[in-house]
Amino acid sequence: MGKIKQGILGGFKGKVGTVIGASWNGIAYMRGLAQSVKNPKTAAQLQQRAYFKDLQGLVGQLTDEQLQSLFPSVMRGMTRRNMLTRQLAAAATVTDDVKSVDLSLMEGIGNGERIDSPMLESLVSEIDGSLAIYAEAAAAEAIGKPAEANFIAVAYNVTKRKIGVFNTDVTNPGLGVSVPVGNWAEEGDSVRFYLTYAASGENVYLRGFGSFIIKTRPEKAGRKINKS
Repeated sequence: MGKIKQGILGGFKGKVGTVIGASWNGIAYMRGLAQSVKNPKTAAQLQQRAYFKDLQGLVGQLTDEQLQSLFPSVMRGMTRRNMLTRQLAAAATVTDDVKSVDLSLMEGIGNGERIDSPMLESLVSEIDGSLAIYAEAAAAEAIGKPAEANFIAVAYNVTKRKIGVFNTDVTNPGLGVSVPVGNWAEEGDSVRFYLTYAASGENVYLRGFGSFIIKTRPEKAGRKINKS
């Protein structure tokens, strides 16, 4: 049974009569108890449920610190996980009646400072005794990183359908950047990623990773102006 601790105007949790009280993201709310529940399990509903499960599986791969890096600022009434979920949903595709997020369509994620770093492609291979992805020197130099800053990679494993954020100890782009990925991937996996950086001594999670872009977003039609 629910209890109202602050009077009728206060928030509460649990069921009181036909009203259920709860809170989300620090906001108290109430809703009526459902009179009946229907679950026809149509093909469209099953597809959408599987899609939401896919979305949550991708978002759940990132830690709170990584999400804080990707989203330095938070929209009112939304969590960072909500914001990433909405961005991933923009890359939804349907293949053979299966709806999922297509990581091959995605560019940067988050709402931090935009770093001019193009998407790169790499196969996971063994480099210096560990599994890693690699960026050529020209691509690493293109982002204009401060000399003392460490490279960071935000990566999408298209083969395994994973998202990861990887810090490195590389500061000199002259020989290219090798990014160890550990057990996040297997040799031969196809990975798309972009590079950013964290200043020397700076906590990685305090660094923004860039704005969100979808390659295939259609162009908006221009307004028609009638000339008299």
